[in-house]
Amino acid sequence: MGSGDELRFSLHDLIFICLGLATFLFDLGTDVWVVASFFEAGDYFWAGAVLLVVLFCSVVVQMFSWCWFAGDREQLKSLSNSGLLPPFKTTVGDGALRLLHGLQLGFLVRYITALEVGFRMHKERDTVGLQYIIYLISDISMLRLFESIFESAPQLTLMLYIMMLKNQMKLHQCFSIVASFLSIAWAILDFHKSLRSSLSDKMHLNFKSALIYFIFNLLLICPRICSIALFATIFKHYVLLHFALICLPMFIWTCQQGTDFMNNIPEEVFYRGAVAVILYFTWLNVAAGKTIIRQIIYHSFLAVDCGILVGFWWIYRDPVLTASYTLPLLIAISSSYFLGVIVKCTYYKYLHPTLTADLLTTDETDILQEVGFRSICESRPLINKRMQILSNCFYFSKPEGNRRCSNMEETKI
Repeated sequence: MGSGDELRFSLHDLIFICLGLATFLFDLGTDVWVVASFFEAGDYFWAGAVLLVVLFCSVVVQMFSWCWFAGDREQLKSLSNSGLLPPFKTTVGDGALRLLHGLQLGFLVRYITALEVGFRMHKERDTVGLQYIIYLISDISMLRLFESIFESAPQLTLMLYIMMLKNQMKLHQCFSIVASFLSIAWAILDFHKSLRSSLSDKMHLNFKSALIYFIFNLLLICPRICSIALFATIFKHYVLLHFALICLPMFIWTCQQGTDFMNNIPEEVFYRGAVAVILYFTWLNVAAGKTIIRQIIYHSFLAVDCGILVGFWWIYRDPVLTASYTLPLLIAISSSYFLGVIVKCTYYKYLHPTLTADLLTTDETDILQEVGFRSICESRPLINKRMQILSNCFYFSKPEGNRRCSNMEETKI
């Protein structure tokens, strides 16, 4: 493999895996702490609500994990039988995997496998091993993104709703809220980093770019969740209606983009539904096209939607009970969102590691120039087809749909 196709797995990448596992376990620990605290306080309804959100998220993540395991089974077995995967890199048996996913441990098994292989690859620099570890962490980053959005975002909304409803702030609730916000921003950063891990060295995020990317996602996700929680304190029966009214067009929009991410039609519909839920909270690009125009439309729509939610809360709130935090909260929500947009624009103009990164003057900020993902992958026996699809859609601007994007001819853009 030439230098333009050089893969790297450094100590920095291994640390990212460890931090990802740490945040996952930390999230899980705070969930248990919150549920136990509600039970001890006699708030069985809220304890059950938080527990239901956690279990639902876990089931969704395990379903995605198992579908990907099942879809890649033949590829991994073929490479193992041909000697391209050493014995220690083979996967667990199908029966054991099915059982582990049924016990909600499939995601954790992926992390443990990645750590085992990662520690070995930190010493053994063989090409296939590097491809395998990148293959593993790509799936982990996507599952971590699903886990954070499906669990942390609704749980955050619920926790903020409870705090505002009871007009009190407990230590364990504040701790869980801060941890969940950081976890979501970290998951988005980790996904973005994994999206680039299959590209040439010059495309990798440096520390400054990663930090700014983390900050603007944190700034954008906070006001979105806070506005939903505020609306819920007054119109709790209409939150699900609002969720459906936003997710339905997002689902239709995702379908119209012609995604081809999963192995069959039912799984693809499931994936598109998951994308719609993610778009309810934060931005995710899943198809080739004019990314900048989409982001402008999306963030403008979200700003208007958040404004409407907060506006209804402002009109119907109890002015006495909310007097202590109304003005600071409104200032924090509005300034956080607009500051997040400004930081995001700054990131894409000055720090985004592409050859054309001018957010204000071009529709092709995320184009990979001079070398395509397909040309990189042709020299590898093992690639993660899901990351291949998303990388192509993220770095190529031709609106040809995911299937065509993954099979596009090698060109210089």
